[in-house]
Amino acid sequence: MTKIITPDSVSRLTRRSVLTGLTVGAGLAVTKLNIIGRANAADTITMKYGSDSPMSAPHTKSAVVMKELVEERTKGRVKVTIFPDGQLGSNDEMTNAVKAGTLDAVTTDTSVMSSAVAQADIFNLPFLFGDTRKALAAANGDVGTYLKPMFNKAFNIETVGFATDGARNYWNSKRLIKGPEDMKGLKMRASSSKIQRDTFSRLGAIPTPVSFSETYTALQTGVIDGGDHAPVDMVEMKIYQVTKFMTLTHHINIVSVLVVSDKFMAKLTPEDQDIVRAAGKEAADAQVEAVLAKENEAIAELKAKGIEMYQPETTKPFADLIQAVYASNEERVTKDLLDKARSYA
Repeated sequence: MTKIITPDSVSRLTRRSVLTGLTVGAGLAVTKLNIIGRANAADTITMKYGSDSPMSAPHTKSAVVMKELVEERTKGRVKVTIFPDGQLGSNDEMTNAVKAGTLDAVTTDTSVMSSAVAQADIFNLPFLFGDTRKALAAANGDVGTYLKPMFNKAFNIETVGFATDGARNYWNSKRLIKGPEDMKGLKMRASSSKIQRDTFSRLGAIPTPVSFSETYTALQTGVIDGGDHAPVDMVEMKIYQVTKFMTLTHHINIVSVLVVSDKFMAKLTPEDQDIVRAAGKEAADAQVEAVLAKENEAIAELKAKGIEMYQPETTKPFADLIQAVYASNEERVTKDLLDKARSYA
C-alpha cells in the first residue's frame, strides 16, 4: 500500500528532524564544552620543588615564596608543590634529578654545583669574603655572571637566583676548638666540595662525606664528630641535641643557588617563563633576608640549648694554614675568577 504524504505529515517529519538535529547538536556542544573544560584543567602545569630542610626553615623560604609568587602571577596556570625534609633525597640527589628533568626546581648549594663546575667551589674558600652580603654581591655580580652559563649547561637548568644559609662555623661533640690544633683527628662532616675536604685535611681533621639531612643520625651513631654549619641550620636540624661545642669562625659565607630545569621551562609560555625567572630572583632574595634576620637569634638559641660557644680573638691561625688550600686549588677555580671574587671581599 502506498503511503500518502500529506502537508501535515511533512510538517511533523520536518519538526521531528529539526528536534532530533537540535538534540544531537546540543549533545555535541556539551561534549565539546566538556572536552574544552578538561583541556583547560590539563593546561595547569605543576612545578615540583624539592628541599632538604623543614617547611619552617629559612632555607625553604625560597620555595615558599616561589610558590606564592608563581601561583599568583600566573593566575593559577602554574602550581608549585613543595617536597620538604629531604623527601626527594639529598641536595646532590635533587640537583641531579633537576638535571635529569624528573624534578623541576631546588635551592641547592655551590658545593653540589662544583661536582660538575669546579669553579663553583670558589665560594667554599674559607675567609674569602668579609661577610655573607659580600659573598652574595659577588654571586649577583661578576662571579655569578661568569658561573651561571656554566651551571646552566652542565645541569640542564636555568639559574634564577642566589640565596644563602648564613655563615659556617666549626662545631663538634668532643672538645672546644680554640685553634687549628684542636681539630686534629676529628671526623668532620664534609659535603661535595673538594675545597671543604681539603680544608678539613689541612687543619688535621678527617673529612667524612655525609649528606646534610643525615648529619644528625651520623653524629648520633659516631660516624662523625662534628662539622661546619650555619647556626640557623643547626637550630632547624636540632643538632644541639647531639653536640656540645661551637667556635664562631664564620669561615665560609654560604651561597645557595635556586635552579629550575630546562625541561620544566620548556612547558611554559614565554610570559610564564619570565614570571618564573622574576619570582625565582625575588624568592632567593627573600631567603637571604629570612636567614640573616635569624642568624644572631639562632646563635642565642644554641647557647640557651647548652652549646658551649667560643669566639676567637682572631681567626688568623686558621687562615694562615688554609693558604695552602688556596694555592692547591687556584688552577681549579682559576686565577681570573679568584681575582674577581677578591674584588668583593
